[in-house]
Amino acid sequence: DSVEGRKSKSPRPTKSTVLSHLFESNEYPVSICHLLSDMIDAGPKGKAMNQFKSLDEVIQDLEEMKSQPHLFLYNDPNMSTTATTTPPVFGRQYHGRSKELTQILEVSTRLEAISSSDSHQQPHTCAEAIFLSGRAGSGKSYLLNKCGEFLSTQGWVVVREKFDRGLEHNSQGVVCSLFDKAAKVLADMKVGGSRQDAEYSLRARKALSDSLDIASLCYLAQVVPNLLHLIDDIDMKTPQSIEANLSQWKLVFLLCQFLNALLNNNRPIMLILDDLQWAESLILELVLGELLGCVGDGENAHRFLFVGLYRDNEVCDGHPLYAQLVRLRNSASVNVTEICLPAFSKGDMSDMIAAELRLPTRIVAELGDVVHRKTSGHILFAVELLNSMLRDSTIHFGLNSRRYCWRWETICSLKTDDNVASFIISNLSTWPPETLHTLRILACFGFHTDQGVLELLDASCVAPSGGLKSCIQNLVNIGVIEIVGGLVSFTHDLIQQNVYEEFELHQRQNLHYDIGVFLGAKVFANLTSTETESLEIRFDQMYISESKSAGESVISERSLLSIATDHINSAGPDFIVGQPQKELFAKWNLLVGKEMANISNFGSALHYYEEGIRFIGDGVWLDEYITNGKKLCFGLYEGAAAASLATRKGDLVEYYTSFIFQHASFENSLPSWIILMLSIESSGRYNEVLEKGINLFRRLGFVIPLSPPGPTEIMASLLSTSKIASSFNLSQIVDS
Repeated sequence: DSVEGRKSKSPRPTKSTVLSHLFESNEYPVSICHLLSDMIDAGPKGKAMNQFKSLDEVIQDLEEMKSQPHLFLYNDPNMSTTATTTPPVFGRQYHGRSKELTQILEVSTRLEAISSSDSHQQPHTCAEAIFLSGRAGSGKSYLLNKCGEFLSTQGWVVVREKFDRGLEHNSQGVVCSLFDKAAKVLADMKVGGSRQDAEYSLRARKALSDSLDIASLCYLAQVVPNLLHLIDDIDMKTPQSIEANLSQWKLVFLLCQFLNALLNNNRPIMLILDDLQWAESLILELVLGELLGCVGDGENAHRFLFVGLYRDNEVCDGHPLYAQLVRLRNSASVNVTEICLPAFSKGDMSDMIAAELRLPTRIVAELGDVVHRKTSGHILFAVELLNSMLRDSTIHFGLNSRRYCWRWETICSLKTDDNVASFIISNLSTWPPETLHTLRILACFGFHTDQGVLELLDASCVAPSGGLKSCIQNLVNIGVIEIVGGLVSFTHDLIQQNVYEEFELHQRQNLHYDIGVFLGAKVFANLTSTETESLEIRFDQMYISESKSAGESVISERSLLSIATDHINSAGPDFIVGQPQKELFAKWNLLVGKEMANISNFGSALHYYEEGIRFIGDGVWLDEYITNGKKLCFGLYEGAAAASLATRKGDLVEYYTSFIFQHASFENSLPSWIILMLSIESSGRYNEVLEKGINLFRRLGFVIPLSPPGPTEIMASLLSTSKIASSFNLSQIVDS
């Protein structure tokens, strides 16, 4: 025999295994090496890591490799043979929910089939609405993201927005932001899309210009600013009618016109609104009632799909959303599909772990069962638990095995909290102070904030010593934060909620105050002292950037001052020391309230007026040392009364106008009398409004008899009028 032949027949060293020899050959992917080792190096004395128990298990592994070659037949470059292996982050990829995904896509496919049929043979169809429910962290948003990404590749225009906890007053702003995102998609198509996209954008622009007059386009551009990038020749200096600023119903009408113009251009549109349980009741009525009804009754209903997401454990009898769902189920113009997400199944849990760790399901099945049992199938809880086990190396990459392994004793003895919120909080104490401080800053802004605001804040004493940028990147790597489209967002609002509630009230107030004062100072830095003192500062002076192209990140539709004011309001008047400062912050609320009213966002306007009133208190009407105090009070109370009228809150109208009648002069209170009588009329109390109207005319000097005139008095008045009129000819009467 040759020397080489004798070497091949010599026994292997005792520490040598089939797996190690396969690794040394560098001819096979790691997963194939493990497959062969588990088959060959088996038996009582076998050294395989996971011996096959049956031929069926071998077939199962081979089928998985065939169906997912990207996971098993190619080595992951992140899995190194050194200690530099980059661990995966659970929660970034989509897994499971195939049944629910199929249900949603069946609805979209049905609409596509109707759209592609002969236009002369198309039956009249109603709009489609899908309502997806489940508990917090069940994966509703991830499921819709997956659907939206797929439908976007099929020619759909897909836009999404969400309501925020504790910000019900901004519900109208959320809806406007949804349409603004649609306008941005069209504007981006115009400059950076394919030829088909550019043609669609051009058709949409023409349809909008044909459907809406100049005044309506100008008004709509105030709440949908990306219209200015889509339609270049909108002149914002065009005078608007007074009526344009009076009604939320007019806004909804214009949004309906906007949507129908887009639907008339042969592309289906999918609008997604998340966390409907936090939307204001009036906005739910306007969107789910008027908007859906308008589209459903139109000829282009087959190109429209609305999707609403909500937490079913927060919506019960008496909730505004519950009432709207009951009404929609009986609607003839909207076809409703309701889907409830159950807990993540054991199979889906194992599939997710297998895909992220690039291991066959037979190896991770037991791990998947344990994780499922400890989290009750709550997917967000499971994701946080798995990521924590990666961080503390309970799940770790084995350099010798070149695959992920885990410490069974640690996992089996692991005690988890009762819910995901407690588990998240329990992990915060292990993070570096700078990272934790950054996370708390982000939590003070809510679910998401604009990168531009954070860049400004990075220059303040609020930011950690190393700056916000590096800490935010660390949080992205951990999987708590994500950055999409210029927005820095929490991966789930449960994380934001529990981070925010975790630190003490005084600490939160102090952080809100510091952020608000710094951002407010940025607003007023370039204004003259006269402008600063004035209550009539134009809001176009309060934006960080006035000229941004359609593809660039902007601060948002809300001004920098409104963001600063939100933080001051979160700190609260009890935290503020000194009446002059309270007066200043009341002025901020008055300014933001006026701006919200100017764009018919009366829910937000009422919120800011009421916050301003909280800062000054009721007694300030009589405090003479307060600079401009009465004018400030009058503006806040009259604004609150008008906004209450627009939002149909008659009890608040009477409450706020009563303060004005008590403290303001009769001449200055006349607009408030009109507001009060309109409110009384809208409630159907016609006799009362007539009585108040007559009394008001009497106070103005009009002579109105206490009882109706008799026939003699009526004839005398007619004769007197006839005598006066007879001294003029027709042309004189008309010209005068």
